[in-house]
Amino acid sequence: MQTLEKISLIKLKIQTLLKQQESLKMQLLEAEKEIDSLKEIISDQTKRIEILEDKNKISKLADGIQLGKRDNKELKLAINSYIREIDECLKLLNHYSNNQ
Repeated sequence: MQTLEKISLIKLKIQTLLKQQESLKMQLLEAEKEIDSLKEIISDQTKRIEILEDKNKISKLADGIQLGKRDNKELKLAINSYIREIDECLKLLNHYSNNQ
């Protein structure tokens, strides 16, 4: 095989590899987009779950009040727990807003 033929063959292989590299780059970009999309969906679903869990807690608390299943002490403890959670959230929000 002559030198020119070898060079041509090497050029063809390089071009093939460059095309494969470009194709792989495109696949990677598509995969990254899909990952970002799935992360966003997971985040939204997590928020929805948290909201539903909170609604469920509130509903159970309201049922306890209406049906008298909980005694006053238990009810006060549950309410105080929610108030402490809210206070903690407010502290975090204030800290976050002050740092920006």
